[in-house]
Amino acid sequence: MQDQTLPRSAMDALLAPQSIALVGVSDRPDSYGHALDRMLSGGGFSGPILRVNPRLAAQSGGRIAAALADLPDVPEHVVLSLATERVEAAVDAALATGARALTLFSECPDPEMRRRIGDRVRAAGAALCGPNSMGFHNLTHGLRVTPFPVPLDLKPGGIGLIAQSGSILGALMNNDRRLRFSQAVSTGSETVTTAADYLHWMIDQPETRVVGLFLETVRDPLGFIAAMEAAAARDLPVVILKVGRSALSARMAISHTGALVGDDALFRALVRRLGGHMAGSVDEMAAMLALFAQGRRATAPGIASIHDSGGERELMADMAEDHGLSYASLAPETRARIQSVLEPGIAADNPLDAWGTGQGAQETYTRSVAAMMADPGVGTGLYVLNWRGNYYLHEMHGRALADAYRQTDKPLAAVSNFSGSDDRAISAYFADLGIPLLSGMQNAMAAVRALHDHGPVARFRPPAMPHPRAAVWRARLAGRDWIGEAEGYALFADYGIACPSHMLAASRDEAVHAARRIGGSVVLKTTQGGLSHKSDLGGVQTGLATPDAVAAAYEDLAERFDGPVLVARMVDPGMEWSLGAVNDPDFGPAVRIAPGGLFVDLLGEDVLLMAPFTPDEAASAIAGLRAARLLAGYRGQPVLAAPALGEAAAALSRMAWDLRDTLDEIESNPVIVGTQTATAVDAVLRLRPS
Repeated sequence: MQDQTLPRSAMDALLAPQSIALVGVSDRPDSYGHALDRMLSGGGFSGPILRVNPRLAAQSGGRIAAALADLPDVPEHVVLSLATERVEAAVDAALATGARALTLFSECPDPEMRRRIGDRVRAAGAALCGPNSMGFHNLTHGLRVTPFPVPLDLKPGGIGLIAQSGSILGALMNNDRRLRFSQAVSTGSETVTTAADYLHWMIDQPETRVVGLFLETVRDPLGFIAAMEAAAARDLPVVILKVGRSALSARMAISHTGALVGDDALFRALVRRLGGHMAGSVDEMAAMLALFAQGRRATAPGIASIHDSGGERELMADMAEDHGLSYASLAPETRARIQSVLEPGIAADNPLDAWGTGQGAQETYTRSVAAMMADPGVGTGLYVLNWRGNYYLHEMHGRALADAYRQTDKPLAAVSNFSGSDDRAISAYFADLGIPLLSGMQNAMAAVRALHDHGPVARFRPPAMPHPRAAVWRARLAGRDWIGEAEGYALFADYGIACPSHMLAASRDEAVHAARRIGGSVVLKTTQGGLSHKSDLGGVQTGLATPDAVAAAYEDLAERFDGPVLVARMVDPGMEWSLGAVNDPDFGPAVRIAPGGLFVDLLGEDVLLMAPFTPDEAASAIAGLRAARLLAGYRGQPVLAAPALGEAAAALSRMAWDLRDTLDEIESNPVIVGTQTATAVDAVLRLRPS
């Protein structure tokens, strides 16, 4: 699979053209062609807008041409507002004039028709927005290419938006003016130009501070990865809201987009690896975009907030904990500065309810917030009220926040406790100052969590060279559809994953002999192919400590299953974990790390990492799980070899990456983590069909 990203010149012609032609302009007020002309003309675009309609040309006094070929100049960008049956001829005519970009609103439901259009546009090196698009906006250049009305008084800002749902774009564009966009695109069917192309282009624009994507699918996986890496290299946040978490949503997305949505957990792991941020709702996405658009970065892990209500202060503290955020422990000098402006009886706490009787409130709040923001432990500040406009007290609070904002370069935002607060008027005031107003505590906490998670990421790149044994194993596994556990152990061992001592036995005597050589208690397993849950079928017998027990176990397995029997040393007790890898056809392999055994149901947690990754990255991910406490000597238990578990996970990730064309799935459950080692007790591998 190759990165299909379009050249920059074609994207410039699409989203920032010097001239534009509208084919299908109309005099009917209820038509797309009429609405398009109105939006184009009213947006403030400085370049020439050329119009084409053979029916209207004769009576237009030269304002409208009968055909593209009759235009006085070659338009960079041609917008087609035509019935589906006229689209292909119009595409050919536009490309014949030398246009570098097209926008197509028609649905073009026939896949073969879309393929033909795509082939022609790509062959010309041009870009295409659509088909089935609701258009785009470049507010920086005053360009509105859409028949769907959006307020013309929206002020340009630093938010780029890419939406595979035109309705989501419409919802966010028709906002109460707190979100200020640079560009916003409804991608449509992405026959030529994909979300990855738009993302590449937007992150190169000097005005962009953050990009939001609403995704149903990713049609150019390698282009998407490259664009996300480019965004990370520029420290430009990308916020993604993706559908398909539920089976029903995934089925609906397939019918809507004609493309598979992919595995949600794997996609989240990919976005995390690439430094992006996942939103859980449109409201969360809006809050994240607003906070990142401020352009400031958290320089410390702690947060601080100021309130006018004790109960809402306590609720905010609860929600911060729910999102893994910690309130900063203020330095003594910070507390002293705050205490000096508070009324008697009010403690200089964080979070702080500074209201009291409200006497001298503007100075109290200004100086308290300024002191909090100057504290080295505070990374982000929040000014939390039930904000509403045209209320004298909140106008006073607005002035206090504005004064404090000018005294810090740290992120500082207003937060409405209730997402339904009537805060539209004051949000516009704050937006003019560069202060985001985040509606609803939950949305605000999700946004702050994303802000504090944002930071440098390692490039998503494989090791320079594959493992020295990778070529041997690719050749060994080529053309096969199954690999036995003993061979799986050998593969694990080559990659540095510890496995128990083991031997294959084809007779009772061989089994007894193998047990003697291995020593201690052993386990016997059937090696019959095609069995994915051997224990459930009685294909595993454990704790065999005598020759008679080994012989009896062998006889039982040989009677019920085909093939030799694996004799392996019983691993010393420890904590059971599970390591597994899946190979996504679009994004490659990912490794799942989870507590095993009884902890699977008890804790119900795991972490998924895109392969390959380092032991340090694995250790960091494991440390984020509650089960990690059990590795660290929980309640007097021995400290277990957590680093060995991270090393085993990293080794498995390299194996999954090196053999991604050969292996579909890998699982080792359990991996027993003792005080010194992490030993893979099972080695289950499913080969990719040849």
